[in-house]
Amino acid sequence: MAAAGPPREVMVFAGCSIALLFGQGVVFAALGVALHAMARDMGWSAAAAGGGFTAMIVAACLAATLPVWLIARIGGRWTMTGGALVMACGFLVASEASTLPLLTLGTALSGAGFSLLANTPAFAMITGWSGDRAGRWFGLYLMAGAAGTAAGPIAAQSLIAGIGWPGYWRTMALCALLLAGLLAGLLRDPPRPSARGMDGARPLMAPLASFAYAVMAGAMVLTQAAILTVFSAAPAHLGGHGWNGSQVAAALGLQGLVGALGTGLSGFVLRRVPARTMLPAALLAEAAGIAALASGGPLTVNALFVPAFGLGSCLVTLAVTVLLVDHFGQRAGTAGLALIWTLAGAASAGPWLAGLTADAAGSYAPALLGLAALLLPAALGAMLIPAPHPILSGPDA
Repeated sequence: MAAAGPPREVMVFAGCSIALLFGQGVVFAALGVALHAMARDMGWSAAAAGGGFTAMIVAACLAATLPVWLIARIGGRWTMTGGALVMACGFLVASEASTLPLLTLGTALSGAGFSLLANTPAFAMITGWSGDRAGRWFGLYLMAGAAGTAAGPIAAQSLIAGIGWPGYWRTMALCALLLAGLLAGLLRDPPRPSARGMDGARPLMAPLASFAYAVMAGAMVLTQAAILTVFSAAPAHLGGHGWNGSQVAAALGLQGLVGALGTGLSGFVLRRVPARTMLPAALLAEAAGIAALASGGPLTVNALFVPAFGLGSCLVTLAVTVLLVDHFGQRAGTAGLALIWTLAGAASAGPWLAGLTADAAGSYAPALLGLAALLLPAALGAMLIPAPHPILSGPDA
């Protein structure tokens, strides 16, 4: 008899993690490096290059609720496989982006494909197979994403230096096609959830009515704005302070590595430290890291930005993911996460506004400092999140 045992759970987790590692590394972490090279060769302004980042994020957020609809019809396996194929199309378009409209189309397709293979569908797949063990897997899953953040800029810098940005994008398109085949082979949809597993009596959109959900959503939107702005602005900002491309890629990669290691360990630490304690601490660390980046000095960037932003930005995502399950359960939590990623469309303004600031003021520092300041009230709100109430009661809870 074929049982839904640990081997299948591990295979699904592995597929989800590989998808996040690749998507996070290429679509988010390395996009700033690629856009910087493209803008330099094509003579585009900082605002124009930031617009490519904005298009990616808007498309990713508009597509964020599609997995909820698609999983109910074709399952998580084919939803995530299709996401890899859409991403490959985006990379191919980007490789031919001699004009801004083509750049916008390529980055938009890349962002939409990312939303179909990471975060919301992976949340549903992992919780569907792992149940009460999902919290541990979330930490390791997000660790894979942070590893992609670490490797993405370094790999992009090396490939672009060797084969140019068109060759880089074509190589990533081939990798995305291979990823699609891997996902089709590894993933299987979880057994149909019971009423207990899906929190049957709880209204699907109940999270919208709570203070806790509003704080979680705000923290995630600001964190996504910070991540996108940092990866979009850091190459040009640090370049203006005398850093070369390899040094910038190394700093961005190292902060991603710090985040990866910290997130993986924190998945186990959550057994003793509540996620609602972790969230405000992570937001404060994130703010300190961005302020250090704004200075542009080697000492502050390497000693403060790398560990504080690397760990803080990753732990916000982990804490919010766990809090969604704790407060609202699998079914409402999945819908709430999808809605958060849609609301994160507001984060797309970050790279664009930072580019406008740089064009007007000659520096990205004012935009970075403003973003750091916005994280402080979010940390205060996170301190006020109440302890979760049990979703179910009785012997089956």
